[in-house]
Amino acid sequence: MKKLLIYPTTRALRNKRDEFAGTQGFVPSLMSMGKFEQRAILLPDRVKVDSLKRILFLRDAASFDDFSQLKFDRDIIKFFTRSDSIFRFFEELTAEGISFEQLSRADAYAEFAQHLQILKRLFDNYHNILQAKALSDKAFIPLYYKINEGFISNYDQIEIYLEGYLSRFEIAILQEISKKTKLIIHYTTSRFNTKMQERFKEIGIELGNNLHTTFNLSDQKVLSSTQNSDTIDAKVYSVNERTEQIALAFTQIEEMTKSGIAPQDIVLILPDESFKEQFMLFDTHHNLNYAMGYDYRNEPKYKSLEAIYRYWQSFDLSQIEKLQRYGISPQELQRYDGQKSITIKDFFLFVDDMGLLDDRDEIQVAKDEFERVFSDNIITLKEWLFIWLKKLDKISIDDVRGGKITVMGVLETRGVAFDGVVIVDFNEGIVPASSAKDQFLNSQVRAFAGLPTRSDRESLQKQYYKRLLEQSKKSVIIYSTSDNKLPSKFLYELGLPDASEVVIQTNILYDQPSQITPPKDPVIDDFDAKAITWSASRLKTYLECKRKYYYRYIQKIPAKDDNEINEGAFLHRLLELLHQDRDSYSSSEEIEKEISILMDGLLGEDSSIKMRYQKMLWSDKLKGYAKAQAQHFKSGWRVIEKEREFISKIDGLNFKGRIDRIDQNGSKALVIDYKSGSTKDAQKSKNLDTLTEFQMSIYAHLLGDRYQNINFAFLKILEDGEIEEIKLLDEKNEQLHKVLDNLKTTKSFIATKSESLQPCRYCEYALMCGRGGYG
Repeated sequence: MKKLLIYPTTRALRNKRDEFAGTQGFVPSLMSMGKFEQRAILLPDRVKVDSLKRILFLRDAASFDDFSQLKFDRDIIKFFTRSDSIFRFFEELTAEGISFEQLSRADAYAEFAQHLQILKRLFDNYHNILQAKALSDKAFIPLYYKINEGFISNYDQIEIYLEGYLSRFEIAILQEISKKTKLIIHYTTSRFNTKMQERFKEIGIELGNNLHTTFNLSDQKVLSSTQNSDTIDAKVYSVNERTEQIALAFTQIEEMTKSGIAPQDIVLILPDESFKEQFMLFDTHHNLNYAMGYDYRNEPKYKSLEAIYRYWQSFDLSQIEKLQRYGISPQELQRYDGQKSITIKDFFLFVDDMGLLDDRDEIQVAKDEFERVFSDNIITLKEWLFIWLKKLDKISIDDVRGGKITVMGVLETRGVAFDGVVIVDFNEGIVPASSAKDQFLNSQVRAFAGLPTRSDRESLQKQYYKRLLEQSKKSVIIYSTSDNKLPSKFLYELGLPDASEVVIQTNILYDQPSQITPPKDPVIDDFDAKAITWSASRLKTYLECKRKYYYRYIQKIPAKDDNEINEGAFLHRLLELLHQDRDSYSSSEEIEKEISILMDGLLGEDSSIKMRYQKMLWSDKLKGYAKAQAQHFKSGWRVIEKEREFISKIDGLNFKGRIDRIDQNGSKALVIDYKSGSTKDAQKSKNLDTLTEFQMSIYAHLLGDRYQNINFAFLKILEDGEIEEIKLLDEKNEQLHKVLDNLKTTKSFIATKSESLQPCRYCEYALMCGRGGYG
């Protein structure tokens, strides 16, 4: 006899295959319930529509005026977000064989009949669009399916180990199959699956409660029925904080293994699967294996794409910081217009250009499918990015670390038995999980139409937990009481004892030996000063702190952007623009007026109180600068160079510099460097052997041959525009030669931290060195 055995999940199927491994003689064929439903029916002349493209088709179907009464925005991004509720509604109606006319007879809210008419029109429009393209959706399968008789005829007997719920359509399929071959169903009844018992009663099969039962759907006869004598003997624990459950779960798992239960026969159930992120964090020995895999949306490349999308949504400063955190230059991103309409191929060229196209097999398969499905669509770059993120949302990466203790959600436990069971988060609202709110049908309408209610759905989950606990040898249930959370009332329905409060061994989580070894000072043993183009700031960093030089110039680690406007950079830019088309001004009032105009342009439309105050503060501080500069120009000085770049050699080393300003008065020249901060270090006159600021000495070497009668000075922007000439320039020039001679002979160095803590106060790498705090 050719027999096919069907199990509810791939996990149950894998376990059954393991049982048959090495078996002598005939072995039946095995298949999961999902795979069986796919193979058992055919859709002649139709192809299933893509799960993402169908949303675009549904959006097209919603192109009629009355649709707006449903309060659904047809903007593609918002429509994608909310379309699931419409699809669920359509799918459930057809699966349960309920027509719009039947629903219209329900006594519901005032606008119900009108909304139902709109949904009916949307349903018909969507159906017509798919028909024209020879496509089908899950909602329309009951209209077109045929039993795959070639597949069914391969088997003399089909046995289904049923867990959970079957829709009326699924029952109808099984009834048709049962007429063509013998079909046996194994089912365990309880007070939590009475809805399913009612469905079987509708087709003439009456089952008792709390039984392990087997019946033949072909002749509608019960073959066997035995009392379910399985009992639940679970320990229940409560803890204060949610994270404490992790330590207790690890402790209980360890006790189970000590009692003789094999690790591979233990399961950790996460009713809220997002809790896995915290378990991963504390699973330092990789004992756990996550059946649900890792979410791709936690991967850096996904986060980077998401950061780009968020930036294009708002363009605010916080999103710029996120871009930079993921190594994305906002300036580079400005090359792309998120509102430009493009093809799917152009979209992936953009993703590839940004270095964010993952080469993993799962992603490449998704990309190929995406390109095939959307080959004829043209939408904006931002919209493509949103839809691609939706596609990536559904991808999980298999856990291949090899942990022996399985972690899964309760739905995956159908048809599987474990000797040891640990369940966390056994709180009200989590166990059973609250079902998604139905936007169109309330409980009264559902009951009227014979559709599963919220209570029916929750009871189904309770059945899964009940069977899991009944089949285990040892089981532990844990819940937390933080934030006034309550234990699930389901505990009392199971007749379990009150929870025991336990002292949590937090050392399991936190007293692990440190994984961090103190870093050694990096050694740079291939240093060649002649191969580098130096600047005053690079030389200052090298002399002041070798570690900072290592981070910035060798490792090229970008500094964190704190999203605050850099005062020095802002004022430099302001003064550069002040003289963009003018070499002088005739009065301080003229300078102040131009500064105000330029400041408005640089600060844009930011009208926040903070920014208005900042503008007032700078305007006030720059009054002294305007007055002093007016006198400076009155005495004959004129601006002849602004932000001038120079490249030259000093003592055989390459140097470049950007000089803020050069003024001329007859035969005299004045090199000016704007300063918004202190000039104390640059103007020191003692201990010149410790000098690190050589900016003006470098400028003197770069410009010495270009100008006669040249002087160098700092222009103190915020200190009444005082022009402060450089002290001891000749002595500092001489010290620069000594520094460069030493630099040329240096072939290696150790990247030690600065001996003084003074430079660390404002250093962007202070945290990396252990000399800064989180701020």
